[in-house]
Amino acid sequence: MPSKKILIIFLTFLLISPLVLAQRFDFRQGSENVINFLVDAYQPILYALFGSYDGGHFLFEKLLIFLLIFGLVYVSLGPMEIISGNRAVHIIISVIVPLLSVRFMSVQWINTILIQYQVLGIALAGILPFLIYLSFLHGVTDSTVVRRIGWIFFIFIYFGLWATTTYNSYAQVYFWTMLIALIFMLLDRTIHYYFMKQSLQAAESTDKWDHIRRLRQEIRETKEAINSGDLPESKAKMVLRKKEKNLSWWLKQ
Repeated sequence: MPSKKILIIFLTFLLISPLVLAQRFDFRQGSENVINFLVDAYQPILYALFGSYDGGHFLFEKLLIFLLIFGLVYVSLGPMEIISGNRAVHIIISVIVPLLSVRFMSVQWINTILIQYQVLGIALAGILPFLIYLSFLHGVTDSTVVRRIGWIFFIFIYFGLWATTTYNSYAQVYFWTMLIALIFMLLDRTIHYYFMKQSLQAAESTDKWDHIRRLRQEIRETKEAINSGDLPESKAKMVLRKKEKNLSWWLKQ
């Protein structure tokens, strides 16, 4: 597809151009010159659009907030046929609303908005490792004992971080993560059952016994494929063991 070719050419240019240009002049100095040129050229325009009441310290932040509000307003006006039916009016309103919002926004409000996004970023970045570990434990084994050993190891690491940190804010994060991990360890069976219920829904089974019937059918089909030579024996047996293990778990529930 043309778009893929353009992307490949663009990435190749990005990789090769520093090597080629480095033979002619200092690439770092050249890139700094380009950036300085763009800043000098567009800064007066941004000052005129967003104002410079704060001395221009939050000019880039104002631009990002403007783009964010513009996108939200543009999408929100979409269902309004009287506006979305006229593309020029749609765009004009979508530009004016965020422009008025950002131009007269005080430094205090900008700081308030930025703090909220910082909290969001910290929360997302902080919870992601926990979710990855949770998914790993419940995806790699059906053994409650193995998963609980994994949780104990996780809690032990965070206990060490909590006990050795000298920053109170870090200590709070480590403590609550450790406490949540302890709760997840105690409720391991319930949580794993929820994960298995999700897999049941993904398999489009109506209930437990329908899923068991499907697993037994798949096991029979896999055995027939092994006997007929349609599947490599080593690969098929590995799939078969996994399905039999899954079936055994559901029969115990």
